[in-house]
Amino acid sequence: MTVSPAAASRDPYPPLSLCLGFGIGTAGVSIVLNSVAVYFPALMSTVLGVSPAIAGTLVMLSKLYDAFADVIIGAISDRTRSRWGRRRPFLLLGALISFASLIMIFVPPPLTGTGLLVYMAVGLVIYSTGYSLFNVPYLAMPADMTTGTEQRLRLISYRTALLGLGQLAALALSAWLIKLGGGGAGGYRLMGIVMALLVLATMLGSFFGTAGARFVTQEGGTSHKPTVADLRSLVGNGPLMCLLGAKLAQYISFGVLQPINLLFLLNVLKTGYSGMIHLSVAQNIAVFASMPAWTMIGRRIGKRNAYLLAQAIMIPAVLCWWWTDTGITVWGIWWRALMFGFASGGALLMSTSMLPDTMEFDRLRTGRQREGIVASLYSVNEKLGFAIGALVVGWGLSLGGYIATTGGKLTAQSAETIDALYLIKALVPALLLAAGAVLVYRYRLDDTRLAAMRSGGIDPEPIA
Repeated sequence: MTVSPAAASRDPYPPLSLCLGFGIGTAGVSIVLNSVAVYFPALMSTVLGVSPAIAGTLVMLSKLYDAFADVIIGAISDRTRSRWGRRRPFLLLGALISFASLIMIFVPPPLTGTGLLVYMAVGLVIYSTGYSLFNVPYLAMPADMTTGTEQRLRLISYRTALLGLGQLAALALSAWLIKLGGGGAGGYRLMGIVMALLVLATMLGSFFGTAGARFVTQEGGTSHKPTVADLRSLVGNGPLMCLLGAKLAQYISFGVLQPINLLFLLNVLKTGYSGMIHLSVAQNIAVFASMPAWTMIGRRIGKRNAYLLAQAIMIPAVLCWWWTDTGITVWGIWWRALMFGFASGGALLMSTSMLPDTMEFDRLRTGRQREGIVASLYSVNEKLGFAIGALVVGWGLSLGGYIATTGGKLTAQSAETIDALYLIKALVPALLLAAGAVLVYRYRLDDTRLAAMRSGGIDPEPIA
């Protein structure tokens, strides 16, 4: 159903049914992203005998392809007109392709050498296509369904909480399934099939769960084919550029942490998949449970300041792994994971709820409806960050002398490799997050500024 902004603004908050229906889709997004980011490098380097540098390069190339796909999909979704709305047809198609891609990647045929690499390259391209088809329109939908920064904060708080559940499935349940299947190819096959089914269920849940959404028609905005001038004009959107820069640093740090976590637990702390289960459960319980607190904090001190607070907690949460060794206890894993999960939950909530604010700012500033293009840039940012992160991990470990194995077996790594694992696990992401915090500090957009532009069309802070 389509309504005007005035009618939509009479509803103080989006209904619970919409919050849950929209939010469940992020569980599928999280499973697709994390299962490949975390377990594909481990599958290649501990089961299929492929070096981490090659695995990281394959991921990087697929992400670069994905960056082009994101912009195209975002622009098409802006101009799509259907009885299901502008974005929802893409959710359906993305769900089906994402399901098929996970089966392809984690249940591969018995190939080796060049044949295996070509097969995995194709699988990663299909995976990237499905992910983009779902995620880019999905990111644009909050701007279509809500008005006002607090409405968006509520809607996206449910999304972020359900993202925690998706991460729990992608990381903890996946580790348990791999362990249940023996830790080798059989374990990865079992994990891939279960994750694919969960992705299909949650993404379709979002497609059907948003069927009754009230999509807001933005008055005074027009949509058209994107041009180079469009992209140039977006550079003038100061809040968007600050947000994208901060998120790029955050995504690179997450792109480093996701694959390194398991390899660090296996090779340094010697806790194996059991350690991964504990890490993932604790971290994502904290993400889920922290949403009411972060929602309140965001309302009290503003999204920007809440984002800075989250960054200030997250930096020591990754640095503290520098002082761990094989004597670590379960509680030692839990408190570190709880600290990081709490902080990352706040960072994800604030940054994602700031995105539709920058979309509205763009529309009020230019008179153009291009939420899909803005969402595609945000998604490109994510792909670029995870691509760089995968490359840092792959080549960093290879330069450190990491020895790849087959059949899920492990071998003793050199002292240089252990040092590389510590650096990549603790120091590199901490430095990236600190750089991102500087850009968050420069972000200047809140409801007062948007309200002034809505009423008079004049930006009180035209420089940023």
